[in-house]
Amino acid sequence: MIRRIIEIDEERCTGCGLCVDACHEGAIAMVDGKARLVRDDYCDGLGDCLPACPMNAISFEMREAPGYDEAAVLAAKREREARAAAAAA
Repeated sequence: MIRRIIEIDEERCTGCGLCVDACHEGAIAMVDGKARLVRDDYCDGLGDCLPACPMNAISFEMREAPGYDEAAVLAAKREREARAAAAAA
């Protein structure tokens, strides 16, 4: 399916990680010191990460990508919360 999804310019990325924090779906992660879209199916295409990037390294593109998988995003979010709670205990 062709849909709107983010693209990260790794040349402009400074690795600050602000976009990772802004991505509520967990689609972006830090890989080798740079932000990277790691799950196309987690990107909802709304772009909460765009204004978080001080280097304007994130933009939208239209390309072939799997559909947004809300159920998988919610399951991953529950798993992250459970790990955080276990680590805090």
